[in-house]
Amino acid sequence: MRKQPSKKPKPANKANFACFACRRALKQIGSSARDPEIPQRPCPCPNCRSPMTRMGKYFKAPPSRATRQWLKVELLYCFGERFYLSNSGLSRTCRTLRSAIEHLTELGHSSAEIRDQLDRLKRLRGRPTKAI
Repeated sequence: MRKQPSKKPKPANKANFACFACRRALKQIGSSARDPEIPQRPCPCPNCRSPMTRMGKYFKAPPSRATRQWLKVELLYCFGERFYLSNSGLSRTCRTLRSAIEHLTELGHSSAEIRDQLDRLKRLRGRPTKAI
């Protein structure tokens, strides 16, 4: 009888990373383990080589041409929102930049603080400031 080749199990343990400057995202295998004994591996951007931001297992990156969506994701990240729970509701409640600002306001952040951070991000990314 012929022996079947052993199949290696596919590691399903992947975390999503994003580079806000390049508007790129990727998954890194074996990176979402929560064992404190294991140091987190750095994940450099393949384009600019700067460290990528860990977004969580359930992050779905917008297309790279969707600059306002990337701005929305970066704004949410700056205020501590992460995509670790599949039922967090961020994808439903924060579909647009305006709804993300409303969501952050409901969480208790002041609208002036949100606008200041948004203006800083726009200047950092080289986008013209425009009223929302």
